[in-house]
Amino acid sequence: MDFLLVSIYSIVCFLLGIYLILRKRYSYWAERGVLHDKPELVFGNFRELRRSKPLYLIYRDFYMKYKGKAKYVGFYLFIRRAIFILDLELIKNVLIKDFEYFSNRGTYYNEKDDPISASILHLDYEKWRNMRVKLTPTFTSGKMKFMFPTVVDVATRLVEVMRDAHESGSFEMGIEFEDLIARYAVDVIGSVAFGLYCNSLKNPEAEFKVMGIKGFRCRHNWLVHSFLVSYPDLARKLGMKFHFDDVGEFFLRIVRETVTYREKTGTQRKDFLNLLIDLKNSDTVDPITMEQITAQAYVFFTAGFETSSCVMSFCLYELALNQMVQNKLREEIIEVLTRYEGKFTYEAMNEMKYMEKVLNETLRKYSIVPFTLRSAIKDYVIPNTNHVIEKGMEVLIPIDALHHDPELFPNPEEFNPERFSASEVEKRNSMSYIPFGDGPRFCIDNTYYFEKRLES
Repeated sequence: MDFLLVSIYSIVCFLLGIYLILRKRYSYWAERGVLHDKPELVFGNFRELRRSKPLYLIYRDFYMKYKGKAKYVGFYLFIRRAIFILDLELIKNVLIKDFEYFSNRGTYYNEKDDPISASILHLDYEKWRNMRVKLTPTFTSGKMKFMFPTVVDVATRLVEVMRDAHESGSFEMGIEFEDLIARYAVDVIGSVAFGLYCNSLKNPEAEFKVMGIKGFRCRHNWLVHSFLVSYPDLARKLGMKFHFDDVGEFFLRIVRETVTYREKTGTQRKDFLNLLIDLKNSDTVDPITMEQITAQAYVFFTAGFETSSCVMSFCLYELALNQMVQNKLREEIIEVLTRYEGKFTYEAMNEMKYMEKVLNETLRKYSIVPFTLRSAIKDYVIPNTNHVIEKGMEVLIPIDALHHDPELFPNPEEFNPERFSASEVEKRNSMSYIPFGDGPRFCIDNTYYFEKRLES
């Protein structure tokens, strides 16, 4: 009986301690006089997530609620504290001007136990900087041109699959284009990143596609994931992983086998993996390891597969709804390809200016990544205030909300590629449209996009 009473007492004390810790944690913004929504225990400001609102809409509504009332507000990502930035100039400070304070993304990785998680996307500043120096030369427009024929080869197979479907009568019964485009993206990225013939266009259950999709899923629930991000050093000591074991094992095996084969046979391919192998063999001082090669190829695959397939699917959807836009785009494609004797080359693609507008408007209306995070590596005094973004604090930048702000993009639900004519772009603050983030930690896969921005 005494043991039972002691046990109950211990449990009650433990739960009371957790409650008091959370109550103190949730009083953070109130104590500092920063505007915020009252958080709910454990859920923070995410009570509606997956119940009545998707993530992007929570951020969009929060942005519209406080815009004009403050340049920044407090936010609770479950049990994590974050500062939600509303002001374009402050966003520019965080991403670019004062990058030295916000050089971490605040995402979890475990280089030892979960090597594919240690990609350039997630690494903390010092490791990120070293890897960035190594990888930047592989993402220039020249290297993209080098890999372009591989993309065209897969596109040719897509046309063949669609032609076969048409001739067999499948089109009349209905084609799920979202799935078809996802399979196309898997084959493109798998070929460009790993130099492999994935064949998911003809085999929807191809292992590469299955593992690619599974790679997007965290092995833990939201509470454990919040712990990983909040206490990364402790999580690493405990050997906690983000990815499922079979996903890591699959990609490590694929890369190891492919690299070994190419080095033994001297095989050369126009793909990203070949560039990584050259990097591995040319750097004798600090050579890139097999695990690092796999992590970079893996993030190239996952970041490119899901984002590309979503953008293409939404683009096709909007073209189906907007016949005038579709007609204008078709005319441009025919006109450009006529000049290049019907061949879709890298140079031909660069001349399709209206195509670029259409894709930019797709990325605006359908922000594939609705927000970006940064984590302060040292205390930062917000300009012209007494407020401090403390070391370790997460900074949330609501990309989707900016793209749907009617003051920045009038009638935001309308699909209008002319928003990206040169004259319209000049009118807007550069931070109003950041589909790939901005500053030194923008998405490296989109170096081509930033080179185009600099040219304009």
